[in-house]
Amino acid sequence: MAATATLSVEEVPQGESLALHKDHISANELDLKDPYVSASLGLFVIHNVIRRNLAACARNAKTVKPSDLTPFVFYATYTLYVLEDQLESVDTIWFPKFAEYDERFKEQVAAHAPLRESVSALQAMLKSTTLQDNVGTQVSDAFEQLGQKVEAQFDTEENLVNELGRRVPINEIRPLEKQQEARRMSQAKTYGQLWTAVYLLRGLDPKERAIFPPGIPKLVVSGMLTAGALQFRK
Repeated sequence: MAATATLSVEEVPQGESLALHKDHISANELDLKDPYVSASLGLFVIHNVIRRNLAACARNAKTVKPSDLTPFVFYATYTLYVLEDQLESVDTIWFPKFAEYDERFKEQVAAHAPLRESVSALQAMLKSTTLQDNVGTQVSDAFEQLGQKVEAQFDTEENLVNELGRRVPINEIRPLEKQQEARRMSQAKTYGQLWTAVYLLRGLDPKERAIFPPGIPKLVVSGMLTAGALQFRK
């Protein structure tokens, strides 16, 4: 198959909206050569990873065995960490720039405050719980409620990103991508590169996994997916 060149900045239609959707993230459905699509892809992908893992925490909290308590709490705590990190990333890197072109992004930064409160409450619950008696149900319900709030917030943000489209010049987006990558590398040191990579890959569906993260050989991806026992992502 002949390679196709990436669109230059001059060739990108300016001002057009995007049409990304959380349920249609695949190479067959997206123009990955469009720099605006590739720049926005990470937001939709990490949103999907968070959605799925919050749902998995809610689903599994009720039935965690005593022998699985430690790995579950570790996994659930990391899921909350990923959510917090995503909120911080858009609040400090992406949305301030986007708000220069659409002030509604300022409202999204403010809307993150109640999500952080829910995260803090769940973190405290996980630190003190044995998930016995009715506590597992309480943790499950709290994750489900948080997941519903996050779902609504993420849907709003994704719609706004699509509407924003190509209004932000690509030369203003590139420095944001560099900041995001530097942040990702720094944050990965907290839990380790292998854990963070495995968590991400297992949170993607097969179509998403085929395009994100780029540059990882399929053999390595296969090994990462079988490494460890992240049973609570089922």
